[in-house]
Amino acid sequence: MGSFSETYETMETFEILKVSIVFIVSIFEPNKISLLSMSEEVKLKILKGAEGLFLKYGFKSITMDDIARELGISKKTLYQFFEDKTSLVDQAIVRHILQEESCCREICQHVNNPVEFMLLITDSFGDIKKQINQSILFDLKKYFKSSWDKLNYFRIDFIFNQVLDNLKQGKSEGYYHADIDESLTARFYIHLVDFMMNPDNYSSANYDFKTVHDEMMRYHLRSICTEKGLKFLNSSKLNQNTKK
Repeated sequence: MGSFSETYETMETFEILKVSIVFIVSIFEPNKISLLSMSEEVKLKILKGAEGLFLKYGFKSITMDDIARELGISKKTLYQFFEDKTSLVDQAIVRHILQEESCCREICQHVNNPVEFMLLITDSFGDIKKQINQSILFDLKKYFKSSWDKLNYFRIDFIFNQVLDNLKQGKSEGYYHADIDESLTARFYIHLVDFMMNPDNYSSANYDFKTVHDEMMRYHLRSICTEKGLKFLNSSKLNQNTKK
């Protein structure tokens, strides 16, 4: 699988082509512009609706018939945008990945320190984590391997680099211990994510995904924070939110 940078270049090229096509159409057939916009809106509606159903019931049990019925659209309309369920799942996963990346970058621009960034990341996905069905990751890995590989690569590539940058910033600003190995610690974090993404590790103890994620973040931060970092962590309302 190519790197995410290569994927982005391909997507940017596709977006440029799409904009060019829309521009040409706007000149010669302006009435078709509204139709193109409506088409994109319908596809987005389907993706959002399908994501909600997948999160609640898992990937395996939801059928294309279920999705069409729940969204109040015909199967013909559904198959107009997605060749089959595998295609729908794959595009839903790609959309989820791009949303998470966008969220991370947005948060990074509005935080005061690296500890706050990690807490905001945890808090920002709180609503999603509450909706997650325990079987969703198992379903994805077993029945939709290509989509799972995309999500796994996102974990290894993007999340690793985000944590690595956060560790470097935290050390330079005195929030994290100066003697920690950034690369090794970032890999430890990825292994924690591995544990979290396998419900078999904790479902028997009646822990939900949100509880595990919140506890994982507190474990990570408390192991690397200096007195300065712990002072902020203990006083932060965001840290209190993760304990609820």
